[in-house]
Amino acid sequence: MNDTIRDIELFLRRADFAVRVEGRKVLSSLGVTPPQFTALQFIVKYKDNPISIGDLSRSMGLAFSTVTDLIDRMEKLGFVERKKDEKDKRVIRISPLEKGVHILDEVVDHRVNFVNSVIEGHYTDEEKKHVRDELKKLSELLKENKDILEKKN
Repeated sequence: MNDTIRDIELFLRRADFAVRVEGRKVLSSLGVTPPQFTALQFIVKYKDNPISIGDLSRSMGLAFSTVTDLIDRMEKLGFVERKKDEKDKRVIRISPLEKGVHILDEVVDHRVNFVNSVIEGHYTDEEKKHVRDELKKLSELLKENKDILEKKN
């Protein structure tokens, strides 16, 4: 395996870890667990077409029962609400409530400010755009590959 590719994977993992650790400081102060935050990201992303518990469990890579328990706790905390699917009453859809959206925004804003404070003064605006564009390209390639692998299985 090419050392450059190994380095890319390593640096992505380190950057991801640093941003997550910083974000967890805010999560902890808000009384939100990392799995709740992960679920909120998916739930808010699909707020216009609410995600089902089954789709959420597949997206998170967790058992249906685990996600059901997670949603139970999040509903009690006022982060989300359950609604029966209009077309299929057996399907439960999850929608974010204002409190859940606020938590997501607060944590993401904190993480963005953290990244900015780390790179400010070390990158020109042009370099920041280049890093962004290359990370976007890599992210899209990884998503395409994931989609292809899921279709094969």
